[in-house]
Amino acid sequence: MKARTNDPQESKAARKRAGFFDGITGYGFYNVLNILLFALMAEVAYVGVIFYTDVLKRCTDGDAFSFVLFIANPLLFIALCFALLRLNTVFNSRYSVTYYSSFRMMGFFLLIGISFWAYNYLLYVAEVFATASDEGSPFLPSEPVWIQLTLITLLQLVIMCLIVLNHTARYTIKLYKEGEELKQTQARAEIRALQTQLNPHFLFNSLNTLVSEIDYDPESAKKFTIDLAGVYRYILQKQDKPLVPVYEELGFLQSYVNLNQIRVGESLHYECVYPDRSNLDFLQEKYLPSLSLQLLVENALKHNVVSAIKPLHIRVGFTEDLEYLLVSNNLNPKKNVHSLGTGLNNLAERYRLLADRGISVEKTENRFLVKLPMLDLD
Repeated sequence: MKARTNDPQESKAARKRAGFFDGITGYGFYNVLNILLFALMAEVAYVGVIFYTDVLKRCTDGDAFSFVLFIANPLLFIALCFALLRLNTVFNSRYSVTYYSSFRMMGFFLLIGISFWAYNYLLYVAEVFATASDEGSPFLPSEPVWIQLTLITLLQLVIMCLIVLNHTARYTIKLYKEGEELKQTQARAEIRALQTQLNPHFLFNSLNTLVSEIDYDPESAKKFTIDLAGVYRYILQKQDKPLVPVYEELGFLQSYVNLNQIRVGESLHYECVYPDRSNLDFLQEKYLPSLSLQLLVENALKHNVVSAIKPLHIRVGFTEDLEYLLVSNNLNPKKNVHSLGTGLNNLAERYRLLADRGISVEKTENRFLVKLPMLDLD
């Protein structure tokens, strides 16, 4: 996919250039081909009116060619055809897919046929009026010409119906692409909204910890402040990136755990078990939603007792097929702590928007486990 331009003036100029053609049918230079085809259809009809009706018989001097009609005919016919295409665009936008599965399309084709037949009849009248020298009325043919006009109209109708179907298909594809772009834009906006839900919550908890440390151990509070600045720097750097490499998330998680170990000391145990491989480059090729591991650790700290008697053990590992990252902790539930599941729902929603995948949550009597799919960039 091509990158979008960030220059508003360039984008405005591009839209203006595209609008010259898109204002009629929405398909740019595709209209140039239509113009040429419509002009050819008009001139073929003009030749048919001259040679396959009674025009030549009504011309006493045998000259049935009119330069004015030869020039005006394609211009008028092109205008009629584009008006019909514009009407087709209106139908497409109003009735969408149901337009195909109803009688509206047949009715529209009938409208095209009637319009073309009326146009060809008026072309015949104009030709007789301009070139015939007998005294008969131009509106009353000297012999039946309805069949000839109908045959000319049928030829035009077949070609026009194919153009209309192509036009409708192109319009549908255009709407589909626009819909996909809107979905992607909405997904990015929703991801940003979900990410911003994490940052204030994390900052609030960290400031509470810092206040406690200032009263309890000023030196530890100073170190905590420095570490907190580094952690929050990472958050600011990654908040605009929906996905980050696994190894970066693991490095950030270690820093985040260090902050919490300052607060609870040996009551918090953290372990990261890497796969038994000498080459761990795959961690740079796999991605996670940013701040996802921090969210899970924060969730464990929030809902479990963390003390010397009941320490909290957090373990990070991988499945054997290296498709999932595992985050687990033992359960020492706090009393009177009601969870709305906002954090896990947030993470699950981000996975849905980013990769249309889900996370797995397993809870037993003694353990809580979350399986996060590790993602590949397309």
